[in-house]
Amino acid sequence: MEGQLIMEPRISFVTLGVADIARARAFYEKLGFKASSASNKNVTFFDAGGVVLALFGRKALADDAGVSDKGSGFSRISVAHNVRSEEEVARVLGEAEAAGATILKPSQKAFWGGQSGYFTDPDGHVWEVAYNPFMPLDAAGHVTLPYDAAEAATAPGDAEIAAILTSSRTFAVIGASDDPSRPSYGVMGYLKAKGYKVIPVNPKLEGRKVLGTVAKADLAAIRQPVDVVDIFRQPGAALDVVRAAIREKDRLKIKTVWMQLGVINEEAAREARAAGLTVVMDRCPKIEYARLIGS
Repeated sequence: MEGQLIMEPRISFVTLGVADIARARAFYEKLGFKASSASNKNVTFFDAGGVVLALFGRKALADDAGVSDKGSGFSRISVAHNVRSEEEVARVLGEAEAAGATILKPSQKAFWGGQSGYFTDPDGHVWEVAYNPFMPLDAAGHVTLPYDAAEAATAPGDAEIAAILTSSRTFAVIGASDDPSRPSYGVMGYLKAKGYKVIPVNPKLEGRKVLGTVAKADLAAIRQPVDVVDIFRQPGAALDVVRAAIREKDRLKIKTVWMQLGVINEEAAREARAAGLTVVMDRCPKIEYARLIGS
């Protein structure tokens, strides 16, 4: 309705920029806060009575908001207002700007799979406006956090991850890049140096060599066995990749679906497990190899 405000007078998240996430999480857990199963080593979420308290790296939080973490320009805290659709992010940012806010980052796709933008109020306090499809709002506008102990119990431990890395010989890297500055390129190079076969998969690179291997458009184009499908895609795109892996798992003898750091898609993980695949999520094989097997 014309003239009706979209932004509701509530706070969804309070995010604290911390120096050490593990230490900060331990502190708040000692005070009685219970971490959501959506938490990982890069971020922790607590229910704080209808508001979500989040712990995030100080520099990473400043970088995400597009401000400096030095001096007085960043106060180590941001407040988040979550909305019910991608379109509402831009509309709320517009309302804030009209009220006197300064836009730090316009509405855009977020690396974690939702939609996000940032503004500062007249005193410089940082607000994020976000649509998060993985944490829907209830009827009262409160964020719904997952607390699924069964899902957490299925995550492989260090011994299983080490076994995956020692028994696997071939990785198909979905979302591969030929740009040396991209993480996927560095991971592929590291894996090749450790003796793995690495097949780059990206329709934009089809037929071109990346680190000496011809890139394929998709899994269906691969003609040799693949042990691990390693996903370098946005979280929202992981489901389609997993479904492709399920279709090809018998022909390619796929055993594991590996979602890189920041790639968290519980629906994709559930479907992969139901199909008999092992799922590693929000981890990097380069990091895990160095940590569990040796640099």
